[in-house]
Amino acid sequence: MSLSINAPAPDFSADTTQGRISFHEWLGDSWGILFSHPKDFTPVCTTELGYLAAIKPEFEKRGVKLIGLSVDPVEQHVLWSKDIEETQGAAVTFPMIGDPTLAISKLYQMLPDSAGETSEGRTAADNQTVRVVYVIGPDKKIRLTIAYPMATGRNFDELLRVVDSLQLTAQKRVATPAQWQPGDDVIILPAVSNDEAKTLFPNGWRAPKPYIRIVPQPANGRVRYRKEGITTFDAPTEKLYRYMQVGNHQHQAFKSHNLVSIDGDVVTLAVEVYHPDGTTGEMTVKHTLDAPRGVQTEMIGGMFSGARFTHTYTEQNNRTRVDLEGEFPALPGMTVAEELKMIDGFFTTIFAEDTATLRTWN
Repeated sequence: MSLSINAPAPDFSADTTQGRISFHEWLGDSWGILFSHPKDFTPVCTTELGYLAAIKPEFEKRGVKLIGLSVDPVEQHVLWSKDIEETQGAAVTFPMIGDPTLAISKLYQMLPDSAGETSEGRTAADNQTVRVVYVIGPDKKIRLTIAYPMATGRNFDELLRVVDSLQLTAQKRVATPAQWQPGDDVIILPAVSNDEAKTLFPNGWRAPKPYIRIVPQPANGRVRYRKEGITTFDAPTEKLYRYMQVGNHQHQAFKSHNLVSIDGDVVTLAVEVYHPDGTTGEMTVKHTLDAPRGVQTEMIGGMFSGARFTHTYTEQNNRTRVDLEGEFPALPGMTVAEELKMIDGFFTTIFAEDTATLRTWN
C-alpha cells in the first residue's frame, strides 16, 4: 500500500543518473513528481519515460521537478536511457534513482518488507506494485498518489491537469469540479462561509444547490493559453521566416509597432499596445526565430510584461499551420476566463491581419 495524501514524503539519500542526492534537499522549495518503475528495459515504462522527457518543459513552466525511480542499479538506467532516446525520440534529462536494495520502494510502501534486500533475480511481475506516481508539494507532503497496473501506460497530460488544479487550490479557496480544465469555472470550498465568500468573490456566484457555489476561476499569478491550429497561412514556412525577419508589421491591435533591431535570429520591436479599457502602454517584444519549429516571443514592460509564448509552425503542402501556446501574467480585475477570451481575440485578430498581408507580401 502506497503512502496516503497529506502524509510526509519520506526523505532519503540515493544514487541517481545525475549523481548522489538527498531527496528533500534536491526538491528545495519546488513541487516534485516521483514516479516509479518495476524494472528497466520494460516496454510500457520505456514509452512513459520517453513521453515524459518530451513534455518536461511543461512541468518546468509550473515549477515542478521530475525524478524517476526503477528497481535496478543506476548503471542499468544509463543503458536504458539510450534505448529510450533511440525508440521514443526524446532524451531523459531528469534524474533516475537506482534502488537495487529495494530500500526506497519499501520506504514509500510500494513493496513489503518481505520483498528482500536486492533487485537481483526479481522480475517486473515481482515488482509490479512499483508503478506509483507521487505529486509532492513544496511543504514535502504528498498531494496526490496514483498506482497503475503494468499493462496500462500513464497519462502525463492528465498529470499536468492535476498539477494545475493542485497549484490553484493550494493558493485559492476553491475546488475544481469533474472534467475541469484550466480556465473553467470552479467551486467555492464548503469551509468558506457565505459571508467570507462575499469578500473573496465580490461578483457573487451561482448556486444550483446551497452547497454548490460556482465562480469563474480566480487568477493564480499566471494564465496559460493554448490553441492548436489557431490559423493556417497560405504560405510555406520559409516565407513566414522571411516575413518575421522583416519585423515591422502594422496591426490594428497596436498603436505603433516599430523595428528596433535584428541580431541573428532575434528580432526586437518597440510597440504601443491597446489595453482592454482603450488606454495604451509601451512594451518591448522580442521574437526568437527557431527554425523550423516556430517563433518564441517574450514581452517586456506593460501589462503583459513577462509573457512568454511560442507559435509553432507545421508545413503542409506549401501551407503552414500555426499552434500557439504560452503563459501570460494574470490581470487584476479579470477572471481567467475573461483574460483567456481577450488573449484569444487578440491573437485571432493578429493572425487574420498577417494572413491578409501575406497574400501580397514578397
